[in-house]
Amino acid sequence: MSASCPEAVNAAAAPALDAPAREAALRQPGASAEMRRFSAGIRAIVALLCTLLLVPGEKPLSTLAVIVLLGYDLWSGYVLWAEASARRLPPALLRYWIDATWTVLMLQLTSSGTGMLVLTFVQPVVLASIGHGVRHGVTLALYAALGLIVDVDHAQHAQLQWSTLHAVPAAGVLALIPVAAVLSRPMSVLRQRLMLVSGIEAQLDPRRGLDAIASTLVGGLRGVTRADLTALVLPSSTGAPAVIGTAEDGEFRAGAPTHAGLEALLATLPPCALMHSRRRWRGLRGGTRVHGDCPLPAGAGAALDELTALLEVNTLAIVPLLRYDRRHGHIVLGFRELRPRAQELAALAEGAPELFRVIEQAALVDKLQEESAAHERVRIGRDLHDSAIQPYLGLKYAVEGVAQRVPRNDPARADIDALLELVNSEIGALREIISGLRAGEPRGDNALMPAVRRQVRRFSLLFGVDVQLDGPDELRTSRALAGALFHMVNEALNNVRKHTPARRVWIRLEHADDEIRMTVRDDAGEVLGRPVRAFHPRSLSERAAALGGSLTVSSPDGLHTEVVIAVPFEVSTRY
Repeated sequence: MSASCPEAVNAAAAPALDAPAREAALRQPGASAEMRRFSAGIRAIVALLCTLLLVPGEKPLSTLAVIVLLGYDLWSGYVLWAEASARRLPPALLRYWIDATWTVLMLQLTSSGTGMLVLTFVQPVVLASIGHGVRHGVTLALYAALGLIVDVDHAQHAQLQWSTLHAVPAAGVLALIPVAAVLSRPMSVLRQRLMLVSGIEAQLDPRRGLDAIASTLVGGLRGVTRADLTALVLPSSTGAPAVIGTAEDGEFRAGAPTHAGLEALLATLPPCALMHSRRRWRGLRGGTRVHGDCPLPAGAGAALDELTALLEVNTLAIVPLLRYDRRHGHIVLGFRELRPRAQELAALAEGAPELFRVIEQAALVDKLQEESAAHERVRIGRDLHDSAIQPYLGLKYAVEGVAQRVPRNDPARADIDALLELVNSEIGALREIISGLRAGEPRGDNALMPAVRRQVRRFSLLFGVDVQLDGPDELRTSRALAGALFHMVNEALNNVRKHTPARRVWIRLEHADDEIRMTVRDDAGEVLGRPVRAFHPRSLSERAAALGGSLTVSSPDGLHTEVVIAVPFEVSTRY
């Protein structure tokens, strides 16, 4: 599914950080703060033990060996203090190389304690593998093994020592590589989960509301997982959004048809995290891997293939948002080339409950805001009834009293009846407003269409231009948006009057494809007998852009000019 499809509108609230900064923050490599502090503690203990065992040994240490040993003591103490006080330090990987280099130097400078010093290679090799990947652990282990079998003689050139005394410890250090690889796998899963829970959750402020939370979450997941597409599909029955994010288009809210289609396909899947790759070549079928004890229902494979085609990806990773064994939405990751690793999906599945907790809090904030606004509307409606309608009612009764005393054949009676009709009209309008306030209608009121009809009648009467209005009897919007669209209708009519010789104008207002669409067409080309010179109404275009919409000018039949203004309907309820 292309991100630029007309069913989608941009998410109303932008995330706290821009997408590049957010993704850079989430992709920070290296060990976590907890692992660095743990490593600093182990380093200090190793330095202290080696000092206590080597200094009082049978063979005295050389001056250079003492300097190297005490220097490492000071270095390990400084690192431990700096980690505890959050001071700036060299990268953790560089520190592991310093640890291995110190061990190599001590092996060259001492002839006692070789077995104990070999064990000190464990800490940098294993922790480098866990924090930075097995590749770095392998490199560090090869460096340590080389340091074991190289004999640096101050009188001669360095030469290799192939004796059992040196080869066995070197082989032992190299054996740490598979151990580090095995240890790094579960630690990598834990690190991914911590990154998902702490890294993304730190950016999710429930007070900003559900739309903003969903947009931030989708963008953060794309940065962490390197997915080509991420989506958060929440239940449409509760009014929650379906937000999709891509690198090309950023985060946007899916339209109602797309939202319903995604929900229908996801509803056929089991309540477990799963990964699916669709068939890409003839005869080769894609596979589905379920992470959990959930059986794959019949027809789920076809639904997954349809979902990958809809989202225009080749591999999907889907994690349901569960609470009390009930699904409340899904997190969807789409990949065109890369294939997500099983541990990444497991990490996301483990972190999903924490993410869903924040989503629930944001939804609750929205609900509380709506309830607060409803109470405020009722209060304002009550105040308006007491302060605004009562004087009008008094005026109405007074005018009715005057009308009863004026005969029907009196010339002033027509003016009095018109005044009475105006008062009744205004009372009716005020009651409609107060009724809407008390009911708390989420779709606003129907102020736009009556106002446009009145304006069209006045414009036709004043300027002799036949204006035909086509629109629904009821088009509910907020009062602010109704005023903005009314001004746009008025400005479009004035542009026709000032810049064209048109004698007829057609205006259409409609709600279609989650948009309020206004179309204005005139017959200036027919009057002139040729197409009108191209004209782009800059002011109207700016007004439409301010509402998150667009304006296009065209000539469908090559003669008449047509202006189409489209405003997202979601704006109409929030603007």
